[in-house]
Amino acid sequence: MKKVLDFIKKIYTIVKTWIVANGIEGILGLIAGLLLWAYGYKIYAGFAFGVFATRNWDFIKGLFKK
Repeated sequence: MKKVLDFIKKIYTIVKTWIVANGIEGILGLIAGLLLWAYGYKIYAGFAFGVFATRNWDFIKGLFKK
């Protein structure tokens, strides 16, 4: 049971760190992209996913620079 709780805590910490580092723009870009794609607005969804990808790229680039 302790291993399961430790695993859940690690996953929670990883997700929390990603959300904080990605910022509101990245999270909203992902949500908007998924919603727009679901409703058939694929061009606009592409723009939203572009914002999401840019924020993630900045985050990943920062990790490698450390």
